[in-house]
Amino acid sequence: MSSLSGDRPSSDPEEDLFGHAPFASSLANSIHNYASKEGLVLALYGPWGSGKSTVLCYVRHYLGQRPAEQQAVIVTFNPWWFSGQENLARAFLGQLQAVLPSKSDKFKKLGGLLGDFAESIGGLIDLSGVTGGAGGKVGKLIGRLGKSKPKDVPAIKSKISKILDDAGKRILVVVDDIDRLAPEETRQLFTVIKALGDFPNVIYLLAFDREVASRAIEQQSGLPGERYLEKIVQVPFEIPPVDRVALRAALFKRLDEILIETPDGLFDKSYWVNTFNDGIDTLIQVPRDIVRFSNTLAVTYPAVQGEVNPVDFIALEALRVFIPNLYDTIRANSEKFAGHTPNGRSQADRQVEENFYNGWSGDLPGKWRDGVEALMGRLFPRLGSMEYGAEWLGEWRKDLRVCHPDLFPIYFRLSLPSGAVSRSRMVEFIESIGDPDVFKAHLIQAKADRRPDGISMAREILERLMDYVQEDIPLDRVPSFIEALLDVGDLLIDPADERGMFDLGNVSRVSRPVYHLLKRLDAEQRFGVMEAAIGNGRAVACQRYLIRALDEEASKAADSSVVSLLEAAEVELLKSIWIERIRGNSKESELLDQKELPGILAAWRLWGGEEEVRECCTRAIEADQGLFELLNKFLQHTTSQTVGDWAVRRQPRLNPAWLEQYIDTEACARRLYAIRENQPFPEWASEAATQFLTEYEMINSGIDPEGIYAFDE
Repeated sequence: MSSLSGDRPSSDPEEDLFGHAPFASSLANSIHNYASKEGLVLALYGPWGSGKSTVLCYVRHYLGQRPAEQQAVIVTFNPWWFSGQENLARAFLGQLQAVLPSKSDKFKKLGGLLGDFAESIGGLIDLSGVTGGAGGKVGKLIGRLGKSKPKDVPAIKSKISKILDDAGKRILVVVDDIDRLAPEETRQLFTVIKALGDFPNVIYLLAFDREVASRAIEQQSGLPGERYLEKIVQVPFEIPPVDRVALRAALFKRLDEILIETPDGLFDKSYWVNTFNDGIDTLIQVPRDIVRFSNTLAVTYPAVQGEVNPVDFIALEALRVFIPNLYDTIRANSEKFAGHTPNGRSQADRQVEENFYNGWSGDLPGKWRDGVEALMGRLFPRLGSMEYGAEWLGEWRKDLRVCHPDLFPIYFRLSLPSGAVSRSRMVEFIESIGDPDVFKAHLIQAKADRRPDGISMAREILERLMDYVQEDIPLDRVPSFIEALLDVGDLLIDPADERGMFDLGNVSRVSRPVYHLLKRLDAEQRFGVMEAAIGNGRAVACQRYLIRALDEEASKAADSSVVSLLEAAEVELLKSIWIERIRGNSKESELLDQKELPGILAAWRLWGGEEEVRECCTRAIEADQGLFELLNKFLQHTTSQTVGDWAVRRQPRLNPAWLEQYIDTEACARRLYAIRENQPFPEWASEAATQFLTEYEMINSGIDPEGIYAFDE
């Protein structure tokens, strides 16, 4: 089996497969021959996967071949490594501070100055001139990170400039992966480069997808992204298109490695040539496509080797990697793709088939439509204009073709684990955000749908939501998305979804995407969105979890450099809104129906007041039914292994001490004894009531239940 290929840039021009080395050599010569001392910003534009990182590596290689006295000092900065830290300015200046003094004695004095510079302006660069006014608020927000005595920023910058000027040493700052940043981080990085781009003898070489960066800038500033970039980038370069001959040669080399053990007689060269030219070739556009595609085949093909037609399998895997929606459609509709042309089709049947065909073909990207339609016609002959009768089935079976109904399932046995959520379902789910009622109905249905292991589909959907929160949820729908999750979230809490003590639980899975969606909103929007979501939502357990996380974050921000999404005062207001919601649900039946009741009561007591919580709980247990329900809510189970025995034991726990803040536990124990004297406890409440009395008796005997159950005897 062929090994996987890492998605890493090439660093040695001798290994150049795609013709990047000549371009990189010319670029390195241009940088070396730049005679002016003035700062310069170069940009290398290219789509994702086109080889920008490889070109940067080659540029560094060629510059490193110069005589030592002619070599530029190269500082590499990858902002993606620091993504999410809220302040790329400090990280960028910190990288200069770490690298330059170690490269030359002429830069020794820069260490302290760059540190002072970073401390002074790392979060205070004036953004208002380039972000349409939004930057001023960001600058103030980040500026709270530093509380040291202000320094003379112009004077520090002047000293740094003089040292750089006197050193007479060229510095090349290489910045890659800009297009992987969140929009706000993209804008911040370009703002930093604009503010620092006039240092003498410093050249910046930036690599990014121009369209991606432009969209990010427009989203954050409202300004035309192209014009914004033109103000920063003085010399742009487009990465040359990869030679198609070289691209195909690299793909064929990897395919040879992966399919080398294919049984003789299964590979039809003529069929491969037609299938490749019809559709696969159009899907491979950049070097990274080869890595993604070949890595997929290296994992999936060996499991079905000898059981499938290799050409058909390669083609289907290409669709899975590059057009997953179409792949899902094929997998879910074998009766419409596999098999011979149906006999005796009526006009109505033909119309149904045509409508189905137009449905999936109409969704294909325009640049791929003709090629993929031709490819589909080769994979599934019944889609073509020719009639293929039942007499073809024998030949298709012999050739192990995917179009044979009996062989069709084999091609998909590794594609999706049994019971897993398909990508098409996730797409449908994300697209339903525009209608909150439909969106919530999808979630509730997912809670009812079960995988073979008993876990609900809701758990997997909630976890996979994190794949979509950064880019796929439109910004204008974020508020309704948050409100929907904080309305229906408690209905998704399911003990079956929590597997062991380390499981995160669905409360956390609901709250995490909400938190990260809040990060995408402007600071002034966040409180209003949360206020509406908590005021209108019913998922008080999920709301409590999120408020507590925001509260902890705000507390840390007051004493450290942590930036919180909400101010401490805003979090306090959210607590008040949440408490009012709880008070509205404090009737006996509603209170005891709450999921995660112990946590809700603890938060209510902490944020509201002890007496009202105790009074509410006392009312709730006036009837025996209420008492049993409350005990059930506090019942826990621990798992442990008995010493000397490999058997795992599941132990119920209910310590009366856990309830002392809410009810009179002694009075409750007397009631339970009286009930048990007359009749057995109800079956649904027996375990909780019995364990409560067991641990109550331990306490009265001077035994701490927590100590007893902490160890196995």
